[in-house]
Amino acid sequence: MIINIPANSKDQISFAFEEKAEPFLPDYVHPDRPIKITGELDRISGGWRASGIIEYGFEYKCDLCAKDCEYSNSIDFDEAFLVDNNEDQYHFDGNKIDLTQLVIDALMLSLPSRLLCKPDCKGLCPVCGTDRNYNQCDCKIDEVRNNPFDILKDIGGEK
Repeated sequence: MIINIPANSKDQISFAFEEKAEPFLPDYVHPDRPIKITGELDRISGGWRASGIIEYGFEYKCDLCAKDCEYSNSIDFDEAFLVDNNEDQYHFDGNKIDLTQLVIDALMLSLPSRLLCKPDCKGLCPVCGTDRNYNQCDCKIDEVRNNPFDILKDIGGEK
């Protein structure tokens, strides 16, 4: 996703890319369409400002019940690409801008921490495997789990 800046470039350049999604998304999801990146470059002092939209989607299994699901999202971006920059900014060499790292960063920050089929998913019973979203089982689930941090609950403080 490299944008070549012509020597006699104007103050604004439009761009549109459609790329395979696999290199940009984590291995635990399955892209169901290409990633689309559209936007504009605007000339600023010392570089360019890139702004636009990234659209993507993928299929996944719910983290709690393993149901097949789909996810899609569009995210806005607005970042500066400067010749003289610090570590918090994107760099360009004067005649081309590579949007790859910007797209990776934006996608990773936009992914949900848990991929659920619905916000109130009850998941599978850890004993019999019943999907608790549809059926309630009679399994006895040990309330006290083997948690190495349980020992800390009795340390100091009032109860």
